Amino acid sequence: MTADGASQDGATSRPETPAPAPEPQKDQGDPRKKEAGEGSSEPTQEQDRREFRDAYNRGRNLTADGPMNFITDSTVDDMHIGDRNYYSSSFGGRAFSSGSVREDALDWVRARYVEVEENDRMREVLTERHLLVLCGSPGTGRLTTALRLLDELAAGRISRFDSGRTVDSLTEDDFEGERGYVAELAHDKGIALTEAGLDRVRDLVDKRAGFLVLISDRDDARSGSLGGYAVACPPPDREALMRRHLIEELQDEAAANSMMDRLAGDPRLRNALGPAPRPAESVRMARYLAELARGETDVEAVETKAAHLVDDQAKEWFDELAGLTSDALDEAMGLLAFRISLAVFNQSPYHLVTKLGNDLAERFIQDFSGRKAVRKSLYSNDRKSRLPACRAEIVDGDVYFGLVGIPNGLTKYTDDRMPVVLLSYLWRVHTDLGAVVVDWLEKLSEHPQSMVWVGAAQAIGLHCSFDFPSTFSSVIHPLASQEGKDAEQKRKFAAVVLDQAARDRRITEGVYERLEAWRRHGVQSQRWTAAAALGYDLGLRRIESALEELRVLGTPSEQRPVLDDWMDRTLVDVTGKSVANLLAFGEIRAVLNRLALWSTSDRQSLRELAWSSMIHLIHLFGYELDHVTRLPGRAERPRPKGRDRWPLLLVLVEEDPELAVPIAALLRWGLRRRRGDFVAKEFLGPWIRVAEKDDECLHALTRLIPLLVCDRNDEGRLLHLVRRLRSDWCDPLDNHLADALDHAISLDHRRKEAS
Repeated sequence: MTADGASQDGATSRPETPAPAPEPQKDQGDPRKKEAGEGSSEPTQEQDRREFRDAYNRGRNLTADGPMNFITDSTVDDMHIGDRNYYSSSFGGRAFSSGSVREDALDWVRARYVEVEENDRMREVLTERHLLVLCGSPGTGRLTTALRLLDELAAGRISRFDSGRTVDSLTEDDFEGERGYVAELAHDKGIALTEAGLDRVRDLVDKRAGFLVLISDRDDARSGSLGGYAVACPPPDREALMRRHLIEELQDEAAANSMMDRLAGDPRLRNALGPAPRPAESVRMARYLAELARGETDVEAVETKAAHLVDDQAKEWFDELAGLTSDALDEAMGLLAFRISLAVFNQSPYHLVTKLGNDLAERFIQDFSGRKAVRKSLYSNDRKSRLPACRAEIVDGDVYFGLVGIPNGLTKYTDDRMPVVLLSYLWRVHTDLGAVVVDWLEKLSEHPQSMVWVGAAQAIGLHCSFDFPSTFSSVIHPLASQEGKDAEQKRKFAAVVLDQAARDRRITEGVYERLEAWRRHGVQSQRWTAAAALGYDLGLRRIESALEELRVLGTPSEQRPVLDDWMDRTLVDVTGKSVANLLAFGEIRAVLNRLALWSTSDRQSLRELAWSSMIHLIHLFGYELDHVTRLPGRAERPRPKGRDRWPLLLVLVEEDPELAVPIAALLRWGLRRRRGDFVAKEFLGPWIRVAEKDDECLHALTRLIPLLVCDRNDEGRLLHLVRRLRSDWCDPLDNHLADALDHAISLDHRRKEAS
C-alpha cells in the first residue's frame, strides 16, 4: 500500500479535500472487475432498487411498538371487557338448545340500537313470512338488528338457538307459541340453505305464530334470493352508533357530543378507532371514550385497549378452524393462508397475494391433514367474497418497473394494524401453524422479486420478537454465512431480518452485539451481512457508531496485502452502498463529512471506500431520498415533488444550496482521480440524459457544473464528455442542450461574464 496515494490516484499531490458539509443553523463497479468500483452489481438494477425501496417502506410498520407493545407480552393473551356487547357474534354450542334473551339485554338493545338501511324491508319480510335470513359479515350488527326486529314483533319474548346442525333438523317441538327466535349459522350451514328448506321451517314457525331470524355470513343476498327470505344487513352509521352509545354511557348528550368532537380532532384517538371499525368495535371504542370523558383512563390506555380489538379479530379468524373437518377445513385453511399472505405482503397486487397464499395453504394442508391437493371452492377464491371476509380492499397504486410506475390495484387491509397483529397472534398462540409460516417465509428468500423477499424478511424480523435466539440460529445465521455471489440475496435477506428485528427494543442490543462480533471475528460473508444491515434504519439509529463500523468493514485490505479475493471486493462495494443509503435516508451532513475525511486520508483503503460510496451516491435517484426514514424524533423529509427521476445529489443541492459546495467537492475529487473518465462517462453522462428530458433538471445541472470546474483539466474532461454525447450513434445529444452544458463548463465564458 502507498501512504500518499499519488501513484495510485494518478495525481501529482495529495487528493483535493472535499469541503465538509455545512452544519445546520440553529432553528433552521461491479466488484468482479479488476478495477474495483468500475461498475457495480447494484446501481444498474434500477427496477430492483425501486421495488426494494417500496417493499422496505411498507414493512417498516411491521413492528410491535407503541399501542402494539401488548402483543409481545406473554402474560396478556385475551382481554374481556363488559358482558353486554350485542354487536358481536358468539353463540357457540354444538346442538340446538333454546334460551330466553334476558330483559336487561333487550333494554340495552332498545336504548342503543341505530336503524340501518333495509330496516323496513327486513321488517316487511319477517312480518309477512315469519322467517328472515339476515345476511352480513360477523361483527357488523346482525344480531343486534335481529333482536330489535324480534322485540318489536314478539313483544320482547325472544329465545336464541345455539346452532351446531343445519336448520333441517329443526322440528315443531323446538318452537313455542308467539315467540321470536334467532339462530346464528356457521358459514357452511349458511351456504347450504335452500329455498325448499326455508319453506319447511317457515311452516313450522307459522304454525306457532312465531318469528325466526337466521343469521348467515353469505354475501349473495339480493332481491328475490333464497325465495325472498334473504335480506342484506349493512352496518349502521358509525358516527350515529358511537354517539348513541356515548349518550347512554355518559347520560349526558352535551358531554357525548363533546367527546365526538374530540375524537374527530385527535389523530391518536382516530387512529385508535381505525379507518373501518366494525360496529362491535365502534361500540367498545365508545365505552373507552366514555371512560376517558369521566377521567377513568388516559389516551395511551385507550390506544392499547383499541389495539386489543384488532387482536380479537385475529382470534376470531383462527377460531374459525375449530371443529372443521375435510373440505370445510381445507377451505378455512385456504382463507387463513390468504389472510396471512396479505399480512406479509400488504399493499401488493391481488394476484401475487393470492398465489403466495395458495402456496402457504398447500403447506398447511400437507402438514395438518396429509393431503397433497388443496380443494378450492368458488367462494374461497372469489375476490368479491374474499376481500370483505378479510376486511381488505383494493386501492389504486403503482407497481414500478425501473423508474416507471405502472398503475395497478393493490390489496391491503382496511386497518393498517392488522398485519402486525395477525402475524403476532399467529406466533404467540398457534405455534405449530407459526412454524409452517416461518418455513414458508424462509423459502421466499430465493424469490426473484424484491417485493416478495423483502416482505418475507421483514415478517421473519417480526417473528424475532417472539423467539429471537431460535430464529437467529435456524434462519439468520445460516443465511448470513453463505458464501458466493449466488448467495448474495440470501445475505441481504438476513440483513433485512436483523434490521427489522432491531425495531423491537428488547432485541436491539442483541442485534448490535452480533453485528459487532461479526465485524471483529466473523467470516467474510458474515461481515458482508453486517455491512448491509448497517445501511438501513439499524444504522441510522446510531449513525456515528454505524459509520465507524462501516469504516472497518469497508477496508478489508488493511488486514490483507492486496485485494485479490472476490469477497473482499464485494465487501467494499456493499459497504459503500450502505454509506450511500445512510445519506439517502436522511443523514446527509454526517455522511458527507465522513466522506470528506476518507477521501483525503493517507490510506488508500479509505479512499477506495469513499470512491465506492460516491459511485453509489451518484447513481441514486430522487425517489430514494429519505423515502423510508420515519424514525422517532426525526422530521420526515417530504418526497421531492416532480424530482423522483432526478439524480439524488442534484435534488439535495436544489433543496439546500448550502450542500452545493461539499457535494461538488466530492464529485470533483472523483473526477480528478485515475478513474475520473469512468465517472464522467458512466455516471455523470446519465445525469445529462435525465436533464435532456427535464428543463428544470437541466437548469439545476447547469448551476452545479461550474462548481465542478476549477482548472483546464476539469474543463477539458467535461467538454470531452459533452462532445462524445453530441456524436453518440444511437442517441445524439440535442445541440441546444449541449450548447448550454458547454457554456456552463467553459471557464472563458465565466470569466467574460464576471468581467
